Amino acid sequence: MIRSTFLALGLSALALPAMAEGWSITHLETMTSSGACMEQGRSVINRYMFAHGGGSTGADTWSLYGYDLEPGLQDVVIMCPSSGGQVFAILVVQSESDSDDRGWAAQTLVDYWNEY
Repeated sequence: MIRSTFLALGLSALALPAMAEGWSITHLETMTSSGACMEQGRSVINRYMFAHGGGSTGADTWSLYGYDLEPGLQDVVIMCPSSGGQVFAILVVQSESDSDDRGWAAQTLVDYWNEY
């Protein structure tokens, strides 16, 4: 159920980054390999947590999670759903903290993704 919700949120925002109350959703890249997407996502979340702090990480078949990322205890999902032979790398950042903290965390993760 949670995966379906995140997928629906992510796919609705493929064209542009979106910032709503408590949420930031960004389409990072369209790729051809879910393995490459997952590897890059894992590297990005780990790099962020080592540099800025965070609680824990997790993963399932096509999603990676970072919990309580600083500043402001951001929860992050990098999803790699596939459709029609393409993999859509999508970043979702959720928190109840200040939107500036969420925006900064989201932009830093996007920057790390683009530097990979």
